Amino acid sequence: MHGINPRRRRTLAAVIQIPTLSLVALAAVAAPAEAATIAAATPVLHFGADGTEWTEGTLEAGRPVLVDYDLARLTRCRSQYAGGDAWSISVHYRVDGGPIQRKVVTRLDETRHNVKAPASIDLPVGGKDLELWFQGNDRTGCTEYDSQYGANYHYTVS
Repeated sequence: MHGINPRRRRTLAAVIQIPTLSLVALAAVAAPAEAATIAAATPVLHFGADGTEWTEGTLEAGRPVLVDYDLARLTRCRSQYAGGDAWSISVHYRVDGGPIQRKVVTRLDETRHNVKAPASIDLPVGGKDLELWFQGNDRTGCTEYDSQYGANYHYTVS
């Protein structure tokens, strides 16, 4: 994406990270320019391989947020079975200390190897604090966490 102005690059990055089915559904009901605008409006929580985290957009109650997790953050529990990956990484989350929910941020590709799969979390109306942490595990029983050293990641919902 070199040569693209930074503002346009962010829009393209947000569109690229939306799951394919969502883009197909979006394209069916909106013109291409409208689809790109709607997709870019979804905030994204990024968790980089180098341990960094950053937010793109504003988290709003009653709207979804995407969680983009780099799989290189949790690498210890990576067993294989029959030539394919036998591990996964999930995001655990709750809003305002409520019930814990979970979504997977990996998926097996056509070669049975894991790739990242951004998870969409619907933020409830009235929610103020999104808390999340990540868990990697495999079929051997290995488990590891990315939880900001037990404090978990917290984001303000407006």
